[in-house]
Amino acid sequence: MHLISPVLRDYAWGTHDDIPRMLEVEPTGGPVAEAWWGAHDSGPSQADMDGALCALDEAIAREPESMLGARAVKRWGDRLPYLLKVLSIGKPLSIQVHPTLAQAREGFAREQRGTGGAPHHFLDPFHKPEMVVAITRMEVLSGVRPIEATASDLRALKTGRALGLASSLENSGDVRDFIRGALSGGVDQETLEALARLGANADPSSSLAAAARALRHFPGDAGAIVALGMHAVRLEPGDAVFVGAGVLHSYQSGMGLEIMANSDNVVRAGLTPKTVNVPLLLDLLNPEACDPVGPQVRFDGAARHLITPADEFALTIINDGRVNVAAGPRIVLCVRGECHLVAGGRELTLTHGQAAFVRDSLGQLELSVDGGAVVARTPYETERPVTHAG
Repeated sequence: MHLISPVLRDYAWGTHDDIPRMLEVEPTGGPVAEAWWGAHDSGPSQADMDGALCALDEAIAREPESMLGARAVKRWGDRLPYLLKVLSIGKPLSIQVHPTLAQAREGFAREQRGTGGAPHHFLDPFHKPEMVVAITRMEVLSGVRPIEATASDLRALKTGRALGLASSLENSGDVRDFIRGALSGGVDQETLEALARLGANADPSSSLAAAARALRHFPGDAGAIVALGMHAVRLEPGDAVFVGAGVLHSYQSGMGLEIMANSDNVVRAGLTPKTVNVPLLLDLLNPEACDPVGPQVRFDGAARHLITPADEFALTIINDGRVNVAAGPRIVLCVRGECHLVAGGRELTLTHGQAAFVRDSLGQLELSVDGGAVVARTPYETERPVTHAG
């Protein structure tokens, strides 16, 4: 068992104090948007390897079967397949999609062959399915709404540009035409002002209200109109949503625990100061209307296991109790209180905000939790991926 430290990310959308308070460290004075625990090559955790600090990806590369287990090595090589994060969202994240594995491999290879200093959108050859679990109440946009619902909101704005977007969407039946039109001059100031007025008085849980809130953070950004094309989801603490490849989404506010495949591939198209690529997003986007997807949930004593269609990760949440977790590469994060770990004859106690990597070769892990903890892990062989909310 190895204590690991998080990598902090200072993205502009983050809050200043929430993650430092959770980790019991001093605020930096700037935004702290994400804390990462894992072995992504752009920001691996530092691991305590018997008193010597080492990047977790390097430690895994030296002893892949001991750290990950033979089954994981056969599937993913010496790469930890998942990445665990905490997000603290002060203003909306970009409108975005993630590629499929095939798209990521092809796009990464293409960009590696390219020249001329063009920005890279594929940072690695891996896909990025992800699940977020609310720590506080979260507001999330996820999945394409039915065409008639989006068109109805556009018509309610009663501006020439909005009515034109609604007609185009209804005539083509393809949300990509709506997004392309909105982000290529199809939105004017009159339409954004109408969204602000109408959204301020709309049902707070509606896509109309969510789009207006996004506009307040990004004045003049046509991405706020694109937000009308997504489902608005309110997650209460403990609720979760899964985002697969091609799913249009944007996390809007709140704190969440996120687990994903070990990748940083994101393609953006609005509500961000970062590089956008609308044509690429439209190529990767699944345009079919789809409801937000939740994980399959299985209860086992004090444990709640969250399973998704992704075979890289599963998440076990424990509140006040004793739980056994099977062998595999595991990251344990103590969210509150205290967590005592026993595996392979070794013991370790984590306190609020601390995390540890538990290698496969230590076998079954016994946890005693007085408070709350989460275990990031690979799915068990008996856990079958699901394709719909559990």
